[in-house]
Amino acid sequence: MSTLKRAFWLAAASVFLAAVAMLAGLSPWSWPDPPATEEREAPSALRSPLPEALEKHVTTERRLAIPDRGALTPTAIVVHSTSGLSLMETLAALEYRAMGVHLLVDADGRTYRLVDLDRRVRAARGFDDVALHVSVVGGVDEELLKNEAQLESAARVVRVAADHFGIPKTNADVVSRRGIFSHQQAKYRWGGFRRGERKDRVEPGEAFMRELLRRAGGVFVEEKDWKGRAEEGWALAWEGGDLSTRGALTKGRGLTPTPPPALRSVEVVEARRMKYVDRGTIEPRGIVLHFTATETYDEAIEAFERRRLGPTITVDVDGRAYQVVDRLEDKVVAAGGTNDHCVQIEIVGLGESVLLENSAQTKKVIEVISELCEKYRIPKTNRDIESRRGVYSHGQAKKRWGRSAWLWGTDFDPGETYMKRVIEGAGGQYVEEKDWPGRTSDEWFILYDEWLP
Repeated sequence: MSTLKRAFWLAAASVFLAAVAMLAGLSPWSWPDPPATEEREAPSALRSPLPEALEKHVTTERRLAIPDRGALTPTAIVVHSTSGLSLMETLAALEYRAMGVHLLVDADGRTYRLVDLDRRVRAARGFDDVALHVSVVGGVDEELLKNEAQLESAARVVRVAADHFGIPKTNADVVSRRGIFSHQQAKYRWGGFRRGERKDRVEPGEAFMRELLRRAGGVFVEEKDWKGRAEEGWALAWEGGDLSTRGALTKGRGLTPTPPPALRSVEVVEARRMKYVDRGTIEPRGIVLHFTATETYDEAIEAFERRRLGPTITVDVDGRAYQVVDRLEDKVVAAGGTNDHCVQIEIVGLGESVLLENSAQTKKVIEVISELCEKYRIPKTNRDIESRRGVYSHGQAKKRWGRSAWLWGTDFDPGETYMKRVIEGAGGQYVEEKDWPGRTSDEWFILYDEWLP
């Protein structure tokens, strides 16, 4: 082929991929690059025969051009939906990301085998080494439940696969990784949310899972009854049940002597101290900022004590800052991944817009940040949260480590516009999310991607 012809076909292929991306409602420039160490393999015939019980239910076979990730012995099935993408858009999106699902049920009820059932794929964090991945083309919950042909086909292949591999037909115990689970349930446990994900749009939806398991002859269990749901280890924390099991309140207001303030910029007032759980000592080398999502200081303190969480310092709406723990080095629980090394600052307010309008409060936050950075030699930048050396938003910590009761949307407390204002107000350098080191890697609990299988 001539150089001119080769250039023409390469250009045509690029235009086609961009068109597929636009049809899918995605920007190819927002997608993370596939890992450089992985080589794409060309499509080839599927190697392993289907289990005999599944043969008559899988009507079509297509080979995904994705890396072989090793052998699989399934103990679980994870059910996904394509979040609105069509069959062809899904295939293109999977191959672009070097991801895959084993079985894909189209809107007309036809089931495609895309990967051998004894090979691993990358599709759901925490499960890929043990799970068969089954996806349905379409949206979430009601959009899927309206399609009888697709729902019946999906329930049938899930039932037959579970019977063949001896997989329990229940979603009761996701921690054991034995059963049939939604991708939503897997994300709640191990993270891997997509950027901007909404609570009501996590595929395939629990209403769909309830009906799927019923038709497959299984047992659906509500979130409140999932085994171990209130325990530690979940990316999306559970706020139900008796929160006093998180520990006894043994320090703070009325329990320990009133300490002197540790900074010039803060006060210690007995009535404004916080009761908290003694969790030991930290080595401060960073700061994390939050907003309280309350209108008043007292509401915030009540919520901290009830939830057995809380900050080191709270800045009230009048611009006064209070040290609410005995020592700045006392460990509190406020932002997963940072609690061992960061001073936690709560700013009283319902949201970022309220904080941005309060100049007195913002001035005090800048003053506290500046003094903490001087005291502990903390860099005045949010560039690298992995180091825990800097000034970060709770949102940045959530995106990296999760471990929160709220992981929805594109931004979190106290808001990145507010972070830019206070970091630069303290004479530091604010770094945009797209420039955070490693932001497009799979290590983050909220991935820098707008679509997942």
